[in-house]
Amino acid sequence: MPSASETYWNNFQVNPKDIERAYAYMVEKGETVPIAELARTVIGARVQEEQERRSRLSSEAHLYQPKASYEIGQRLIFSALDDVEGTVTNLRNSENPRLAPFQIIQVALKDGTTREFAAAYTEPHPLNEVKPAATGAADESPDEIYARFGSNIERALTVQLRTDKEFVEQDGKWLLRDALSEIDEFGLNIIEAAIEQNNSAMTTFGLARVLKNDAGMNLDLDGPKRDTTLFSLDYALRRDERFVDVGPQSETRWFLNRLVPADVLVTPRVLHFARGVRVENELPPELETILSEIQDDNDADTWSDNPPTTVNLVLTYPHRRAGSLPLTQGVRALFPHANKPMLVSLVDEYNVRIPAWVVPEDNYVYGLKNWYDKHKMNSGALLELAPREEPFTATLRFQPRREGKSLWVHTAKVENMHLTFGNTPRPVAFKYDEEMLIIAEDQAGLDKLTASNYGDRPLDLLLLDVFPELVKLGGGSSIHAKTLYSAVNFAKRAGARAVFSALVNNPAFSMTSGGYFVLQQMAARAV
Repeated sequence: MPSASETYWNNFQVNPKDIERAYAYMVEKGETVPIAELARTVIGARVQEEQERRSRLSSEAHLYQPKASYEIGQRLIFSALDDVEGTVTNLRNSENPRLAPFQIIQVALKDGTTREFAAAYTEPHPLNEVKPAATGAADESPDEIYARFGSNIERALTVQLRTDKEFVEQDGKWLLRDALSEIDEFGLNIIEAAIEQNNSAMTTFGLARVLKNDAGMNLDLDGPKRDTTLFSLDYALRRDERFVDVGPQSETRWFLNRLVPADVLVTPRVLHFARGVRVENELPPELETILSEIQDDNDADTWSDNPPTTVNLVLTYPHRRAGSLPLTQGVRALFPHANKPMLVSLVDEYNVRIPAWVVPEDNYVYGLKNWYDKHKMNSGALLELAPREEPFTATLRFQPRREGKSLWVHTAKVENMHLTFGNTPRPVAFKYDEEMLIIAEDQAGLDKLTASNYGDRPLDLLLLDVFPELVKLGGGSSIHAKTLYSAVNFAKRAGARAVFSALVNNPAFSMTSGGYFVLQQMAARAV
């Protein structure tokens, strides 16, 4: 059976007095207040109110109920009037012939008013079944109550405050609307120009300094009103469609909506993941080793708590075409946690800064197309990302290679809306993974293939299509898992673990030594 305290606080409902207390507390504090602080304020006030009520009851004041009889001079507490106390000053008999006889008591209330109430009233009445003389509101300390019931109280309080126009909410903090600093259109225009000139995201504090120093606005950035100033500026920027927050979960950083690339707002089709993927938790040890060498490009949306470290990647076709990188667990560790597109910088070995966008929803880092073009990159290129001391930045490196004599490389092209492969001599300007180097030969055809429903089939079927095309290139009937991974990505983006799992779990494929697979039908024909 629940205790009185559990019954009271589990059934907590916000009343007008709670809102008044929150308002008074915020007026007194004069700055932003987290919802937890308001919840503690309400809890403390209710505990104190109940303690005072119990004190009055224990000092010979009785809880008023219509069925009871009273005497002149008796002290009563009226639960229906917010537990106001009063003293009986007169009593008389009722004069209503339609009701059974009862008494009428005259009571002088502590608020200075005088009212009359029924007494010795035998008919049913809600106050005769009133709450007990003492509730469980004060059976525990405010800290204990908050620890046990705080989250429920915060939710109830948040819902009620959101319906009151006097309160303004932002990032879990509250401010009275009248306390907002005024940020006018002139100030917002100055901010727009500052962000565009900076060509990078700016913090709320940085923008506030611009308003104070360049626009001459009287903003408190170092005194007691600092939090209120920043809250007010964030509030104004969030309500202006010119601006967008591109910072991590822990920090607001502002940029211009019109400068956000379209492929950040809407994921390019070439970066859509393959469907029908079965991913096993464990792969054969040989494949797990290969997977650890190339990092998995998958659609998992969890951030790693591991410390940032150097990440080695192999570029795949979808990312080469889109100008992106996979947001693998290792890459995620290089940047702060984000739940929306976040603007960062990648710095290459020539100290060139590349604005890049971390897009956590679909697991890619966008903004590298020009860099790829400049360095003549293709799928199979070896890339390296490394942490830097500067926040929101990482180092991006590749290993240049003298082009010299052309190499015979695999190429991808489209024939009759079907993905095929060939061997062609091509110059290669970068170090690469020998099993994954495949160059796009027919870009227009590949774009048409991406736009079609060719890659929308399950991954198993795509692999069955790709495998015979690779075997036609010569070199035997077995194909390396990494080659299949690279090749099938020309049809649809798929992570290495997903591809390896599809190969292992499809009886049409058989794994041999060294990470190679054969297609059973072809192997049977070869025999």
